[in-house]
Amino acid sequence: MLNTRTVLKENDLYIVGNRHYKIAEGESGLYRRDTRFLSLYEWRLDGERPQHLLQHERYPFWLHEHSANANVGYTMKVGIARDLTVTGSEVRDTLTVTRYLGEGPQELTLALAADFVDMFEVRGWPGGLGKRAVATKEVPGGLEFSYTAGDGLHSRALVQFSPAASWDGEKLTWHLAEAETRIQVSVFALQGREQPTPGDPLALAAEYDALHGALNLRLTDPLDQQVLDQSIEDLRSLSFQTDQGRFPAAGLPWFVAPFGRDSLIIALMVKDHLPEMALTVARYLAARQGSKYDKSTLEEPGKILHEERIGELTRLGHTPHRPYYATADATPLFVWLVGELSAAHPDIAHELRPQWEAALNWCLTDGDPDQDGFIEYTPDEGGITNAVWKDSGDSTFTAEGVDISGHVAVVEVQGYAYAAYLAAARMYRLLNDEAAASAWETRAADLRERFHAAFWWPERGYYVHGLNGDKKPLNVLVSNPAHTLWTGIIPPEFAPQVAATALGDKLWSGWGIRTLGEGELRYNPVSYHNGSVWPHDTAAAALGMHRYGLNAEAAQVARALFDVARAAGDHRLSELLAGFKREAHTPPVPYPAACHPQGWDAAIPLALAHLLGQRQAREPEKQDTGKLENELA
Repeated sequence: MLNTRTVLKENDLYIVGNRHYKIAEGESGLYRRDTRFLSLYEWRLDGERPQHLLQHERYPFWLHEHSANANVGYTMKVGIARDLTVTGSEVRDTLTVTRYLGEGPQELTLALAADFVDMFEVRGWPGGLGKRAVATKEVPGGLEFSYTAGDGLHSRALVQFSPAASWDGEKLTWHLAEAETRIQVSVFALQGREQPTPGDPLALAAEYDALHGALNLRLTDPLDQQVLDQSIEDLRSLSFQTDQGRFPAAGLPWFVAPFGRDSLIIALMVKDHLPEMALTVARYLAARQGSKYDKSTLEEPGKILHEERIGELTRLGHTPHRPYYATADATPLFVWLVGELSAAHPDIAHELRPQWEAALNWCLTDGDPDQDGFIEYTPDEGGITNAVWKDSGDSTFTAEGVDISGHVAVVEVQGYAYAAYLAAARMYRLLNDEAAASAWETRAADLRERFHAAFWWPERGYYVHGLNGDKKPLNVLVSNPAHTLWTGIIPPEFAPQVAATALGDKLWSGWGIRTLGEGELRYNPVSYHNGSVWPHDTAAAALGMHRYGLNAEAAQVARALFDVARAAGDHRLSELLAGFKREAHTPPVPYPAACHPQGWDAAIPLALAHLLGQRQAREPEKQDTGKLENELA
């Protein structure tokens, strides 16, 4: 594992590097979706790694760098100015090498290797396919690595370069005798019959610059504004093109793929500001809705997918992600999203009617296997144990510390169902079916009543984590009930108690709401789901508090999350952070393996900005594109 990862991305093409953006070790590489094309891409000057003077990420796809000869000391002998860009179709690396001192030519080399390994194998998937038979050949103006997968898919990494260089089977070599030499390398990750298509970094930069002006959001505090600006850029960077539009990836670098739950939560958070993204999520998931029963993928009619992959392992049937439907919450979330979108886009209720009706039917049938009126999941032996957002195997257990079993009903999923049933009522009303609308409103009201009776925990003034397969409550203090406020299922008279418990000493860290209360069995502040803080989970609670008119509490939570991002050098929220108590003049403790950025965390500043207080109109900003052109020229 890389201790520090850097990522440059556009569409489904992305570089994962070490802290110096090098592809040289471990998981680093040039990836296209789920396949690593290049496993080595490393520059050396006279046999040594250049010394970095500056590395600046101008945009999520653009690295600007200055470096020098190794051991530069007080006087630089050779300087290298570099712009590395990843557009949707091309990696372009432009170097200007300037010789200041010394006699004789300098030798600049670029080491290259390709392995075409499935991303799951890179990350340690057991029983992989082993080393690929990669062919390498020199072609006019460049070099080509190629591989034909077990299912016949032909992939190529085409490397083009200017001026010419010699290739010794491991590296390209340039002998630099001029005072200044400009070198350009382009890499194209191609599949099937695709041909290389040059990208346009300047046009992409202009698109990024236009994002902020289009949203016209301005916060009074400039540090909060930096967080919001980064959020907007990350949401754009995370997305990749599909037949339905630009779909938000779950996170970088390992989750550049469609995820049901993640994308639906992102869409619900940004639907008012980025409606096209939310509509794309709804349409994409509708197009891949379950239609049959499949025990290996857990597909069921009407069910919404959990995760979809397209790498070689999945295409050959070694993983169930084609797609994989191991989620109990994505299906009601889908109906909730379509219903929310129908307020501003009423045609979507008609367009996706077969899909949201099928999803509702799943909620009442396969989604409720014991027919007690609650949506449940059963741990998938050999697959996902907990088919909810806390999907680690040890996250859901009884007060005695015993792992759950049987048909398990988790608290927030019932809230999603409640929101889905009210959304159905809204859509049926749009479709002039008053009888159906009234029936779903009645079903929602009944669910709220039965939910409170089964899940309320009076001793804590809170709700339990869920119901085990034996219908006994999971009396464990967790963040989920606070998250559930977002859905509206909690009766208004109990919402203040839920908020107060969530903001009490056991759950509130000062940076966010702990996934598991301090002092509970399995509590560990540096765990994945048992004491850490997940910003999206905390943000859902803030939105829920605001929904119930608990505005001071909502503002407190929003402020804390913006402070987490402000404490980060890149102004980003990460996937999760450690649950240690907040200390004065000390930043939050990071979680070592967190994704950065993460899709639903990128959505948070946009979703919570209105809770921080007064905003002002933003003046459009302009970049000096002429300067950028000169640097690429």
